[in-house]
Amino acid sequence: MSGINNSKTRILDTIITTEGRRQASTGKMKVEYVSFSDAGAIYALDTLISGGPDFTSRITFEAANLPQDSLVFEADDSGKLQANFISSGSGYSVKAGQIYSGSNLDMVMVSGSQFASLSSELLGSSLDNFKKLSILGSPDPLNLNYNDFIVYPETADFVFTDSSPISNTEIQTGRIDHIESLFYDKRLSHIPNFRFLPPVNRPRFGNSTTMTLGDYKNMNQDPILQFSDVQQELDTLERGGFKKTIQILKSSLHTNLLGQFFEISDNIIKKLDVIDFGDFPPDNNGVVRHVFFVGKVFSDNTGASTFVNLFTLVFS
Repeated sequence: MSGINNSKTRILDTIITTEGRRQASTGKMKVEYVSFSDAGAIYALDTLISGGPDFTSRITFEAANLPQDSLVFEADDSGKLQANFISSGSGYSVKAGQIYSGSNLDMVMVSGSQFASLSSELLGSSLDNFKKLSILGSPDPLNLNYNDFIVYPETADFVFTDSSPISNTEIQTGRIDHIESLFYDKRLSHIPNFRFLPPVNRPRFGNSTTMTLGDYKNMNQDPILQFSDVQQELDTLERGGFKKTIQILKSSLHTNLLGQFFEISDNIIKKLDVIDFGDFPPDNNGVVRHVFFVGKVFSDNTGASTFVNLFTLVFS
């Protein structure tokens, strides 16, 4: 958008980003979070007794879609990143998870060490964009010493071998066609649309009893009912050294976390999928745990989607 606002009129200008317009065109736009920024605001001392600073001589342009508006990277159904920028005016672009240099008429795919460097810059741009947004916020007056966010350690590494975390005596290769699809996956057992619901006849008039249409076998995985069902798998991974604990050493009372997970291999950047399983009730010590499953979605030969879990995140 371009143009000049009337300097004598107060205007609250609202726009939809490029990604928002793309989602709106497909009917999939859903606003979940809203933030307020003063990046375009002008602050001045009140030197006039009658009414404050005089801004009638200033020319203000309309709001525009800026690079820092993109915090969450979008991906296609295969997980490959959509067209995202790396940095404004850098001459690089991302299409289908691959980084290209040059203009649209003369684009060259980037690979090797240059791809590794640019992919790190791309993924780091999300945090840089967040800082450039200048989102408004208020410090907690009762906890001025706890408005920072510090975690330890800042990085965690996992080393995979041919025998770890899956030993040589276990099945190490699986076919997507043989793995439970999303409709049978226990990680979605908390969602009503994925539960086993055998069809029944409507009750007759004056009668509340329903009759099943047939004897249907429940082929779903055993549902996750309590945290101990997740803990059994985590204990096995912990014994093999594949559990990492990240401590939040410093935080405010109103901290919100925004996380994105990526896979970088073969000169392609893919975004992993996340299933939010939700909170489990407090245990005997009053600890509440929030579980997320991170992995990839594949399509089998029948077109059904299958989720393969790579990481399990537990916030407590």
